[in-house]
Amino acid sequence: MILLTELKMLSKLSKGFTFVIVLLFPFTTKGQSADHYFHSGANMFINGKDQIASNIVNEGLSKYPKDPNLIALKEKLKKDNKDQNQDQEKKDEQNKEQEQQDKKEQEQKDQEKQDQEQKDQEKKDGEKDENKDKKEQEQKDQEQQEGEKSEEEKKEEPTPSPSDKLKEMNISEEKAQMILEAMKNNEIQYIQQNKRKASKKKDSDKPDW
Repeated sequence: MILLTELKMLSKLSKGFTFVIVLLFPFTTKGQSADHYFHSGANMFINGKDQIASNIVNEGLSKYPKDPNLIALKEKLKKDNKDQNQDQEKKDEQNKEQEQQDKKEQEQKDQEKQDQEQKDQEKKDGEKDENKDKKEQEQKDQEQQEGEKSEEEKKEEPTPSPSDKLKEMNISEEKAQMILEAMKNNEIQYIQQNKRKASKKKDSDKPDW
């Protein structure tokens, strides 16, 4: 009860007094009472100067090891230090978990980005192949049209006349007429010779049937 009351009273002290106490402490500790060590240590503790408070309390306990206020304040400092360590460990664990979560999210984003880039590349490749097939088909259609056009042009070409053919053969019409007459005479002679051969083979003694 006395310790809590003293702590509440010390909490109302200004920082200016705390600074003065810190400066004067090394010169005033000699021959001081246990209460002086307690009040100085408690004041440092209230102002968040746990290390200085612990040094003061330990020095006081070295002279007054059985003082209940100094013992209680030391336990309070120890518990506060333990709580701070636990809080720090908890913060470190939370920071570690947060870092792992951030890393996991970043890896997931990177994977999604990589998957999207792969899909985009596959889409481009597909469009490229499609354009290639389309171009090949257009080329085939064009070749087919040209082939059909060539066939139509061949059909539409006029049949050359005999005079045109003779010109291509470099033969005049008179010479061609002579060749035809000669071929005609040869054909007549061939027919007449075949008739004579057939009449010679007939035997007059045998019936005509």
